[in-house]
Amino acid sequence: MKGHILKNSKPCKGKLIRKTTVFQLSSLCLFLVFISCKSVSRAIGDPEVYLYEDQASYLNGTYFVDPYKTNGEFKLLTEIFDLENAQNVSKIDFNFINDKRLHISYSDGKNQYEKIIKGKMKNGAFRYEHNFLPLGIPVILFVYSHKVHHIALGNDDNIIITEYQKSALHFFTLINSNKILNRYYFDRQLK
Repeated sequence: MKGHILKNSKPCKGKLIRKTTVFQLSSLCLFLVFISCKSVSRAIGDPEVYLYEDQASYLNGTYFVDPYKTNGEFKLLTEIFDLENAQNVSKIDFNFINDKRLHISYSDGKNQYEKIIKGKMKNGAFRYEHNFLPLGIPVILFVYSHKVHHIALGNDDNIIITEYQKSALHFFTLINSNKILNRYYFDRQLK
C-alpha cells in the first residue's frame, strides 16, 4: 500500500512544482511592473492651488486663448483642446458640469461652438487624456508610452495646463527615453 501512495504522489509533486513556479514567476513580473512605473503626479509636481473633490467649479470662467507664459512650445488654448473653427477666437468659457466633465464654449463672432472634455479630479487638478500603454516584461524588455494633461488653478486666478508625455524602451537597462513637459499659463478675464 505504501508503494501505491508513492506512485500517486510523484505526479502530484510535479504539478505542485509547476504551479509554484508559475506563481513565483507571475509574482515576480507583477512586482517588476510596480517598481518600474513612475507616478505622473511626481513628474508633473503639485499644483499651485490644490483643488479637492467638488471644487472643479473654481476653474470656471472666461480665459484668453494666448498664454502669457510657457516653459515649452507656444500653443494657444484652442490648439491644446483641438477646437474647430477657432481662428478668430480670443476667449474661451470653461464651465465644469461636475468633477468629471468640462464644458468648453467659444464663439468666432458668427457662430457659437461647444465641446465636452471628459476627465477626473486627481491630485488637486483636473486630469484628462490620460493614456498609459505598457508592453513587454518589465526590466527585461519593456516599452511604454504615457500621455496626460492637467488643468490646475494658479495663485493669480489663472489656469495652468500641463502636457506630459513620456515614452521609453528598456532592455535590461534604459535604452531610449523621450519626455515632453510643457506648461501653459492662461489669464482669466476679470468680471
